[in-house]
Amino acid sequence: MKATYLLSLTLLLIASHSTSLNAQNYSLNVTESHFTVGGQNYQGYSTRFTLPYKQVKKVWWRYIKAKTYIYNHKTHYTLTLPAKGDANTPVTFVSKLEKGDYRGPLLMVAPADESLNPQQSTALKKDLKFLLIDFKIEYYTTILQNQIDKQERANRKTSKDLHRLRRRNSPHADKLAAQLEAGQRQLDALKTSLKQIK
Repeated sequence: MKATYLLSLTLLLIASHSTSLNAQNYSLNVTESHFTVGGQNYQGYSTRFTLPYKQVKKVWWRYIKAKTYIYNHKTHYTLTLPAKGDANTPVTFVSKLEKGDYRGPLLMVAPADESLNPQQSTALKKDLKFLLIDFKIEYYTTILQNQIDKQERANRKTSKDLHRLRRRNSPHADKLAAQLEAGQRQLDALKTSLKQIK
């Protein structure tokens, strides 16, 4: 009775995990956008996430903290990339993360330095677009790799349990075999998603 309950619960958890994975969108789509911060208009790039706002905010903070100097306003960040070499000057841009609507959080970045000529501004916007794409790749890769590791551990445990039940000729072995098969499909789907991101 207890084994049946545990197997049913495990299958339910795997099914709910599969559903949440399928609902996740690992899109690297970045679009041009215009936004306003503190009454000033900016032209740059934006991207959406289907992940929770607080999670995106925390990971974005860690990501930019490693690459830039940050001035944290309450509504946005002003970020400065340090100069590289003698000829380069520091580059300043703004970053704003909104909770968004039903589509999820919206992350926006744009050059903040008004002294840039049009060529420099265009080049910086292109760099900011690649910055957003790089962030999403790193973020999604970490998420998927953690899910892959977790699923591999679950599959190993299920495989050991299945082996033990088969040695005992238990009637629950078939259910566990189905669970292992579902776990392997889940693992394959995660690995496919990871390949698509990279």
